[in-house]
Amino acid sequence: MDPFVYLTGDRFPMIRDMGWNQVEEVYTHHDRLLDFDVFIFVTKGSMQVIEGTTEYIINEKEHLFLKRGLHHWGRPETVPGTSWYWVHFNSPVHDYSSYKEHSPLPEIDFFYPDHYAYRFPMPKHGTSPFHRTLENRLQMLVEDFQKPKEHGMVQLSIQVYQLFLELHKSTKEYNRSTRNVGKGATVTGRVMTFLKQHTDEDFDSTKLSSHLNLNYSYVSATFKTQTGLSIIEAHTKLRINKAIDWMRNTSLNVSEISERLGYKNPYYFSRVFKKVIGESPSSYMSNFYRNK
Repeated sequence: MDPFVYLTGDRFPMIRDMGWNQVEEVYTHHDRLLDFDVFIFVTKGSMQVIEGTTEYIINEKEHLFLKRGLHHWGRPETVPGTSWYWVHFNSPVHDYSSYKEHSPLPEIDFFYPDHYAYRFPMPKHGTSPFHRTLENRLQMLVEDFQKPKEHGMVQLSIQVYQLFLELHKSTKEYNRSTRNVGKGATVTGRVMTFLKQHTDEDFDSTKLSSHLNLNYSYVSATFKTQTGLSIIEAHTKLRINKAIDWMRNTSLNVSEISERLGYKNPYYFSRVFKKVIGESPSSYMSNFYRNK
């Protein structure tokens, strides 16, 4: 069973319970099988937990996610004085068959409903500079949890979701910098920089390969693995995103936008736009209050 806890872009985790605990003697983690996910953050000391067949030692300022449906327990190895925060929550969905495995690239966001249908794994165990702020953040959340109010659980769940998003981003960046990983991400970043500089022309794989001084097959495969998109799809979406920006903020018409983006003619541009967005440029433009 996949040990990772997943969140999605279209739903927030629903909080069941949360709190803080400290032990004065050697502690043994509960032996249990839960129907909800668990987040643990150790503020002092060291906690030992076994999930499935994997042992984790959660040191001070480290976190661990435990997944629903996986048996976890502990031996009497958690040191006296250890303290931790815990959050019990239900993940938003458990059937991810319709969800994309990659989050949208920030440069080509369209904010349509299917844009949010993606999932991402939370970092199972680790730390980052962000973790230095977690104790205060969690303390405030626990205090809110203990003060019942209208829509309180919804507000609390949204705040925990925001905290998890920040933890996800910070841990990912920290692991990349400390472990010297992320070569693929570097290639992807260079590709995106090139594509953004060439939104006003058709995509040229030879020019990109020469610019990066890398084999195009390698670049293409790496980009696809990192983003879930082909380079051509990303280039097309960048061009359409530029078109949308002009639609929102200028008085340019469809033909003028098409020409500025280097399309052969406005009819071809309209077909591409409709394929990407789902409606024609003129229909899409009618949604905005445009500058005259």
